[in-house]
Amino acid sequence: MKFNRTLAYGLSCLQHLSEHADQGWIETHHIASAQGLPESYCNKVLQSLVHARLVLSSRGRGFKLAKPLNDISAWEVMEAFTFNGAPPPDRKNASDKLYESLRERVNRMLAGLTLDEVVASVQSQEERLEPKSDG
Repeated sequence: MKFNRTLAYGLSCLQHLSEHADQGWIETHHIASAQGLPESYCNKVLQSLVHARLVLSSRGRGFKLAKPLNDISAWEVMEAFTFNGAPPPDRKNASDKLYESLRERVNRMLAGLTLDEVVASVQSQEERLEPKSDG
């Protein structure tokens, strides 16, 4: 499965919003700066997350999570950047049917994986890689 840069940016934005949820609304330039993302692209990513109802936006105030990471599945995030609400084709040929079958199976697997589990996994890996001090 191929993951694109937009998905990676979306995950970064969601993690940043989660880590700073106590600050309320967060402006795009703060998120972009903290995550090392181009501001205009960060805004586009955030708008996709708003469209997917994972993030809330308020003009002049910024963005915040619509729900905590433990209520957001990996599938929801991937869907936000994969299909963007495109309507299904009128006719389905063999490749469309195969694609839909694969998509349904992957969706079932990813629906049970929440973003807080993904974040915890990354943090656990980072802890294992940190050099141990002798004192």
